Amino acid sequence: MIGRFRSVAQLIASISPEVPVHLLRPHRIGAAARTFVDGFPGDVAFAVKCNAHPLVLTTLRGNGVRRFDVASPLEIERVREAVADGIAFYHHPAKTVSQIAWAWGQGVVHFAVDCVAELEKLVNHTGAGVVPMVRLAIPKEAGAVYDLSTKFGAPPARFLDTVRRAAELGLAPGVTFHVGSQCLSAEGFRLGIRMACELIAEAGVPIALMDIGGGFPAYYRKTQAPPLSEFFRVIAGAKAEWADPLGIRLMCEPGRALVAEGGSLLTRIVLRKPEAIHLNDGIFGGLCEVYWGKEELSLPYRVLTADGATRNGPVERVTVYGPTCDGNDFLPYPLELPAGTTDGDYIEFNLIGAYGREMAGSYNGMVSNAVAVIEADFAGHGGHE
Repeated sequence: MIGRFRSVAQLIASISPEVPVHLLRPHRIGAAARTFVDGFPGDVAFAVKCNAHPLVLTTLRGNGVRRFDVASPLEIERVREAVADGIAFYHHPAKTVSQIAWAWGQGVVHFAVDCVAELEKLVNHTGAGVVPMVRLAIPKEAGAVYDLSTKFGAPPARFLDTVRRAAELGLAPGVTFHVGSQCLSAEGFRLGIRMACELIAEAGVPIALMDIGGGFPAYYRKTQAPPLSEFFRVIAGAKAEWADPLGIRLMCEPGRALVAEGGSLLTRIVLRKPEAIHLNDGIFGGLCEVYWGKEELSLPYRVLTADGATRNGPVERVTVYGPTCDGNDFLPYPLELPAGTTDGDYIEFNLIGAYGREMAGSYNGMVSNAVAVIEADFAGHGGHE
């Protein structure tokens, strides 16, 4: 952590960073957490893969989020170090024997499985009280930018086999599914709850907990999705119609929707050409997810001068290259930058709080772990602090 600043302008004026800086806005993370805790009809967990910085985890805990969806021993350790009373849900459906045994030894109780083989591996290396969370695959029509049921999640027949086998083994299983990342329709969650409840009724196995996953959207420049309140309304209706009659409690595990607005990325222009700019970060670093999400994840941004002032004026479209020697290292869409934009200026990209730090690599030896706290909100393209 390189410090806390009132604004990005103050940070620039103070240290003129030459490396990319990940900017955290804990007050935005706290506000998002309270939105979920107050609005979601059930328990709220956080998908640690989105942003495992200790300040993010402690901020979420301070605003009512005690549960954490983890995918590895390292994420379990990060939760333990930051949140002493945190409850970890090990929801990666394919784990090694040593990972299962270690997590069980750390007090983890809930483990995702999506087949009988993983279930029996889990039973053989844990003990009484383990809760297998059987993951159901959700059809693509759930309406998400990223389909997350192609790799993990059981189709209906396998789901039924796994739930019933868990009951035969004397376990009390839970159920989980994921509608996909950046889900743009609340109906995707309604579909998942209905499918899961209908299959649970067919299985004839009592289920106490259903984790409906993450997938709640962040609102990028071109996102067309209803507000979170509409997602909560639809989920509450589906819960009343299908889950409540079966005595099932709901949980969700948002990542992006909790932390995207809580972080931005401050990059610097290394070289200005007539038709392009070269930044000190790109798709192999903090802008990695932009490569995959393209226009669907089009980031808000703004230009600041070398002394921290917001640069305005008539704009022109330019190609944006990252710093590595790889010819693929460029943004999938041009940016509209003020005509006077030049070497040494900064570009701040917002909505990087989810996945920006976590997905950044070190290709060509170009990596930055610099983090700063910013107290002011992101001002927006053309705005000011």
